[in-house]
Amino acid sequence: MQNMTKYALKESLKRLMLKKSLDRITINDLTSDCGISRMTFYYHFRDIYDLAEWTCLEESRKADFRVKKLTIPGRKDLYRFLKAVYENKTLVQNACHAIGKRKN
Repeated sequence: MQNMTKYALKESLKRLMLKKSLDRITINDLTSDCGISRMTFYYHFRDIYDLAEWTCLEESRKADFRVKKLTIPGRKDLYRFLKAVYENKTLVQNACHAIGKRKN
């Protein structure tokens, strides 16, 4: 059940990022979209950026790409990586746009 909530939040974030940038999405937007409470969100993630980071890692796992392969990627690894970036281009663009706006 716990993982279902995390994956629901991931999908909600991806949907919302098709409409607006990461720095414009609120926790209320996410919890309303998922039908969960704010406390449930905070049980799983520290903030939206924590969710965004986890989402990116999950998407890279889904593409069967591991960070350790970044040193010298083979052709297939590079193809999977670029395909994952392309398939999630809005997510990647919005995440890049929000870099530097994060309040630590």
